[in-house]
Amino acid sequence: MVLPGDVLTAATMGPVKYVVIVCEEALEPLIGHDIMDCGAKGYTVSTVRGRGVRGVRDARSFLSSNIRIEVLCDPAVAQAVLDTVYGKYAKHYGLVGFMQDAVAPDPDGY
Repeated sequence: MVLPGDVLTAATMGPVKYVVIVCEEALEPLIGHDIMDCGAKGYTVSTVRGRGVRGVRDARSFLSSNIRIEVLCDPAVAQAVLDTVYGKYAKHYGLVGFMQDAVAPDPDGY
């Protein structure tokens, strides 16, 4: 475990997967539950806006905004999260998700 004041070195850092899902705000409780059911230990949510193939999306022009959900976890959990989210929601809701390699302190904590 890395404690406040510890120096972060290669010995205290380790590989994790960084999962990002951008979706409609209304999906937050559903996807949040799915993320935890897949074995993640937590996630972070923030409100976002942007432009893509579906045009401009922000809270000023719709009743709800988009959110960005971020998860640090091991590879099996990351794959399960994306498989679950795409399998349950992609056909009927606007969303995009991806994962990439990351390095984090105390990788076993994710």
